[in-house]
Formats: sequence, C-alpha cells, structure tokens
Amino acid sequence: MGERVAVRRLDDAGLAAVAAAIADPAVLTRYRAKVATVPGSECLWWTGAVAGRSERERTDGGGHGRFWYAPGRVIIAHRFAYAVMHGVDALAEARLLGHRCHNPLCQRIAPDHVVVSSAAQNRREWSVQRRLPYSPLADPRGPRRRARELRDLAREDPQLVADDLARLQELLGEQLTLW
Repeated sequence: MGERVAVRRLDDAGLAAVAAAIADPAVLTRYRAKVATVPGSECLWWTGAVAGRSERERTDGGGHGRFWYAPGRVIIAHRFAYAVMHGVDALAEARLLGHRCHNPLCQRIAPDHVVVSSAAQNRREWSVQRRLPYSPLADPRGPRRRARELRDLAREDPQLVADDLARLQELLGEQLTLW
C-alpha cells in the first residue's frame, strides 16, 4: 500500500479566501453552474472536476468534486457548499463531513444529508454501506470511475444519470428495509 497523504487543512489565509469567495456573486454563480439536478435523486450532482486517490487520504477512494474558489486555491466542492450554507467558521470547525447518501458527487447540504462526522464514524458507515446493493459504495466501477462516468453523464443530460442508477439497481438488486 502507498504512503498515507494527510489532508491539508485550510489555514487562516485559505479561510479568508473561502469567505471572500462565498461573498462574491461571480464565484457563487460559477459554482452553481457546476451543479445539476438529477430526476428522482435527492442529491445535487457535481459536474465539475473530480478528485482522484492521490489528491485525498489513501483511505478515500476519490471521486469527490473539486472547486477552484480563488487563484491557486482548490477545495472539495461539498466543503465549499457547506461554507456557503453554514459559514466559514462552521467549515473551519468541521474537520470531516459525512454524506448520508454516500455519493461523493453530492452537493446537497441539508440536515441529516451532509453532517459533521469523524474518520471513525465514516469508516463504520462505509463498512456497512459498501455491502448494500443500492449504495454508491457497492458500485462495481469503484468510486473514482463511478464519479467520473456519472459526472460526464450529468454534463450531457441529467436524465442519463437517473437511467444509469436504475440500471445499476437492476444489476445489483434492492435491499428492502425491515421496518
């Protein structure tokens, strides 16, 4: 296995740049132009750049959206969305964000959808979710390939993402809840 690469935290200058970015209507317009709505999905889908494994901790499979919010400054896109919704101070306090949908392209920041989490909690959820057929973590393409393919489909036509998700559900099956 390769060496672990630590996630770089935003320093004071980075947080100041995020604050300036979320206050700039042109930056917000550029960010929002990279978000698509997919029919039948509660997620908001990222259509911009996608991170690979080498750009995240080695425990992360990649596939998260990337957004250049200032010259020479890039952030995981859902962290930018979190700052837009909750402010820069909340972003600084949120060491790690967890997606309840487990979709690394998701930009929907809502209560019980993207939450402040921990590495231990994310690992626990991952170990359960990767075995559930409807989970994005069970996709046989793997996280990076899945993210790139679905991002490309969303760029072309969001309905194509919905069609691909339906195809995957047919392929893997659906696990019904007990209650």
